[in-house]
Amino acid sequence: MNWFLNHYFDEGPGIPKDAPRPEGLRLLASTFGREWWELLKLNLLFLAFCLPVVTLPAAYYAMVRISLTMIEDRNVYLWRDFWSAFRSRFWMTTALGILFAGGEALALLAARTYAQASLDQIAFSAPLAVSVTVAVLLPLYAAHLFVARALGEDRSFSGLAKAAAIGLLARPLPGIAALGFVALLWLAHILFYPASALLPVLVNFSLGALVTSFAVLEGVRHGLSVTGPALNPKQQEDRKQSAEFPIRRMK
Repeated sequence: MNWFLNHYFDEGPGIPKDAPRPEGLRLLASTFGREWWELLKLNLLFLAFCLPVVTLPAAYYAMVRISLTMIEDRNVYLWRDFWSAFRSRFWMTTALGILFAGGEALALLAARTYAQASLDQIAFSAPLAVSVTVAVLLPLYAAHLFVARALGEDRSFSGLAKAAAIGLLARPLPGIAALGFVALLWLAHILFYPASALLPVLVNFSLGALVTSFAVLEGVRHGLSVTGPALNPKQQEDRKQSAEFPIRRMK
């Protein structure tokens, strides 16, 4: 028994101070290996907050915030960080979620309609291709925008929207690959059901958010660097007041 306790509470091998930080897929694997238990708890927390359904966008944003914290290897205080992110951006993320969900539904409906029509007339193939492209780009842009919002807390929304668009155009392939990985997760759940019945409860949502956030992170950082340190409305008002009343502020 003493041997077991000594082994359990003994310090691990640690990480050498001069060890290079992993990059690429090694960084993703390292993050998952280090945070797998927190990811399981994060998945359950996300499901609990999604029960009213309308809270799903805010819960997803909170999950993205924590995923970025894990990728950056910072301390995660699961409940505190999740609740803070969920509450701070609830209305904005809810509005964005409704907007993106409506756009995605319209794009899928258009794709279905044009697919049926193209069977009779080849001319409908062009609008079919456009609607399919929009159906793919909308969730991809949403992923970029949520990550941009999490990284650029001091930025205006217009600046974040521009940075997300630049990041998507600059690095579209990693995001597409991440969406493909998420689709494979759910495909495995469907194909191996009922043996895979616990996959959504245990890992599908949190692992999907981690992989997607990791995939779009570099593109979003590039977009934020290109757009520059844009000011949010409050900062713009403060700067305007400083310009109008410089003497009073100096006093």
